[in-house]
Amino acid sequence: MKKNMVEILIVMLLMTTVVSATNIQVQDTVRANKSETSVSWNTQSILSQPTAFDIGVDQKQTENCGHGIILIPPWTFAQSFTPTKATLTAVRLYLFKYGTPPDPVEITVSIRDNLTHVDLATKTIDTSVVSIGSGTKAKWVLFDFEDLTVTPGSTYYIVCSGSAGDTTNTYCWFYNNENTYSGGEALVKPDENSVWTNFTHGGFNPDDFCFKTYYLKPFGGSSFVNNGQLANPWLDALLERFPHAFPILRHLMGF
Repeated sequence: MKKNMVEILIVMLLMTTVVSATNIQVQDTVRANKSETSVSWNTQSILSQPTAFDIGVDQKQTENCGHGIILIPPWTFAQSFTPTKATLTAVRLYLFKYGTPPDPVEITVSIRDNLTHVDLATKTIDTSVVSIGSGTKAKWVLFDFEDLTVTPGSTYYIVCSGSAGDTTNTYCWFYNNENTYSGGEALVKPDENSVWTNFTHGGFNPDDFCFKTYYLKPFGGSSFVNNGQLANPWLDALLERFPHAFPILRHLMGF
């Protein structure tokens, strides 16, 4: 009984919610450290972008464990990274939709050289304009801003938050529960009165979020990952990048 009470207390004090989706079913589970709630995602259906989308990439972490952290107030999340180039022009985050989030939700990404300092750059996307789906419609979403001059070898932070939603209707940021990126780590700030901390290691807690940083302007806009259903992922990227072009081709492909 005492052990159960301790576990309940940990849940109440440390609750952070992570979710994912599956082709089979959605189910609530208690995480290994008793501090987080998750549901399962069939990662076999999640593919990465074509290699050409990495043109201009400096830093990246693209591995995921099939889970994502929820982007709802008052939580804010961050990923530290260490650039090797002197220019930072954009970032992409790997995001997906869970449940039925409000319409629209604003997802804001900022760049900082210190988590307690002001933003060096910031970009907000509106989910009624940039569509983010679930399952194979998960998206590497582009956050493009004015070019920044950064210092190679120094630590910088991608800070991300969402404007609305709840634990079952939200947008989520994919992460990996293993330390696959040596140049930084995942961090969390539960609310305005809390300090930034990294996640407890072990279980399915985030070690690194999924991200790409660019030193050249990226190709493909907020393009879908290749869902394996189109004959050519380049067509997908082309149609998405030029939404008013190729009307006949768009009609034939049902895009």
